[in-house]
Amino acid sequence: MIGIKSYGAYLPKYLLPRKLIGKAWDFPIVPGTKAFALADEDSLTMAVEAGLDCLAGFDPKSVDGLYYATTTQVYTEKDSASIISAVLDLRDDIVTADFTDSLKAGSTAVARAYETIKANDDIKSILVLAADQREPEPATMWEYGFADGAGALLIADEEKIPISIEDTYSVAKNILGPWKRRDKDNFIRTFEVKMDAKLYMQSLLTVMNKLLEKNNLGPKDIQHAAYYYNNPKMHAGISKRMEFERGVAQNGMFFQIGDLGTPMPILLLISALRRPDEDANILMAGYGDGADAILMKVQDRRAVRNLGKTRLGVNGHQKSMEQLKNYNKFIESKELLEKDRYTRKSSAVTIWRDADSVYRNYGLKCTNCGAIQYPVNHKSCYVCQADGQLEKIKLSYQGEIFTFTLDHLVGGNYYDTPVPRCVIDLDGGGRVLMNMTEIENPEKNVEIGMRVELTFRKEHEGADFINYYWKCRPVRGRPDIVGGEK
Repeated sequence: MIGIKSYGAYLPKYLLPRKLIGKAWDFPIVPGTKAFALADEDSLTMAVEAGLDCLAGFDPKSVDGLYYATTTQVYTEKDSASIISAVLDLRDDIVTADFTDSLKAGSTAVARAYETIKANDDIKSILVLAADQREPEPATMWEYGFADGAGALLIADEEKIPISIEDTYSVAKNILGPWKRRDKDNFIRTFEVKMDAKLYMQSLLTVMNKLLEKNNLGPKDIQHAAYYYNNPKMHAGISKRMEFERGVAQNGMFFQIGDLGTPMPILLLISALRRPDEDANILMAGYGDGADAILMKVQDRRAVRNLGKTRLGVNGHQKSMEQLKNYNKFIESKELLEKDRYTRKSSAVTIWRDADSVYRNYGLKCTNCGAIQYPVNHKSCYVCQADGQLEKIKLSYQGEIFTFTLDHLVGGNYYDTPVPRCVIDLDGGGRVLMNMTEIENPEKNVEIGMRVELTFRKEHEGADFINYYWKCRPVRGRPDIVGGEK
């Protein structure tokens, strides 16, 4: 039986109240808040976070593929799925693919994962990740909506699966907008919002009705519906036209989190799974130049609820989010202000050579004395000096601060400082040096012995290449995946 074995999510730490946007531009106030990523985050790092949340309790080496969906690719001629696969420590002999250039890329990736597993006896599981970080043009209505986040689904073929995938259906439509040209547009463009809304309604209604008809079901047979929307009124219009029962269509995310783009249907689905009914029928749909619909069924209510208890998911992240009090921090995090920024040199060869340390978070363990050290380019043990007796070992993603300093000149910038540079003793062994992110008032809030967790972030750009590495942050509660299946 093919279906969802696990799920995960990621939402950035900070929320921007929409009233700050309205005050900044003297616009009518739109209610609610929206999530936004910091300057050291992008769609790739958020996808990694969602993947870590999804794989908690499972051996990453057991995954046979990774599909990554986004409209905000970091590179246009480089496979992001392969980078994410390395960071999550998946095997090399897996299938990877990027799905991009459409907001329905997330639902398309889920449907293609289902079909790939169904058609190949050797592929038993595929991790689907969806993430977006769309830049809104300042002083427009897009700025009220666009938000950042990521979702993950582990699609697998197993005898006992928490949620089965019953069927899929897709339609393609050459829709007028929105769009963004790769070389000429910095922000989303559209011809006519009313026409966009009309085609949105047509696409979603068609794809969901056709899938239900194909499976001899009606709207009243659906207990949970998770479909993309960027306007609460349009969301309510779809629910009314579909004649869903009250409470079936998952809502509220736009006002709390914003328009998340590609991962939105997946995160709406995860929200619906907090209190699933036994044998409940679930309908998920993505939209963008057409639409995809996926029909699912709860097979094991207890297993689904257990997943919710062992993952941060949407609800867990929301509990640890904080609202900003200053619009300027949002503008600076998005780097929307033109300014000369410090740039560093870079070595892609070094990153490739040291991928086990830089990406996969491996250290070395001495088989003679048991000491664990980092990084993995040592030849002898620093404790007992034994030569040639070191073996690679996966390090924990959690630990506590051994010592730290506050640096006012990190990267040559004197804004958003000081930055804590922390020496961390990882759980289970290993000592690492990392910068801290997501910290307010570090002079008061950073201390020796403080618990932290590792998060994969952008460090800097050099030689026209983006450099990633691990940072630490105050604990948000993400489970540690080290140790295999629990």
